[in-house]
Amino acid sequence: VTNSGSTRKRASRAVATGRRYVGVPYVWGGSTPSGFDCSGFVQYVYRKQGVPLPRTSRQMAHAGQKIKASVANLREGDLMLFRGRNGVINHVALYAGRNRILHSSSSAGGVGFDDLSSKRGQYFRSHLVAVRRVNGEGRSLLRALEQIYRDFPFEEFDAPDQARECCSLLRVHPRCRLVEQHELRVRGERARHLEPALV
Repeated sequence: VTNSGSTRKRASRAVATGRRYVGVPYVWGGSTPSGFDCSGFVQYVYRKQGVPLPRTSRQMAHAGQKIKASVANLREGDLMLFRGRNGVINHVALYAGRNRILHSSSSAGGVGFDDLSSKRGQYFRSHLVAVRRVNGEGRSLLRALEQIYRDFPFEEFDAPDQARECCSLLRVHPRCRLVEQHELRVRGERARHLEPALV
């Protein structure tokens, strides 16, 4: 484990890379600039810095160094992990400094910033359960990734977050509706793809 200046710079570059994708739409299971889900986005921007991370937020909760889950302890580029309704981790964001997070959020329709002091931000603060700091270099990162995949195999992509401040029962934001429709299509295609193997 290392806390060198190069690690800080790499984390800062990951956030700077992420800023370039603000506005890219949320896509469930997406991991490219045509559409990201939360963990696909984080994995992508860190990969651009030569840092391999696992694919889902639940797996990312075991990557790097454990940091006390408090906003006061955050450093730019830290991975912030959030619980869903069932208490299981299902969302990840990058801490972007100045009390902001950068993430691909289904409830916001895509990649963007959230201020942790805003109403939406309060939702994320109250659901924060883990923070990880990405440390290590080269082969040590690859060995750590291999260990995570052995200990915590991929199960399924992260579910959409529940911070639906842009939506209500009476009025659904068009971007949210598109995200939900896309997710249903992807799940349907996945089910059809798996169906022959179950017969």
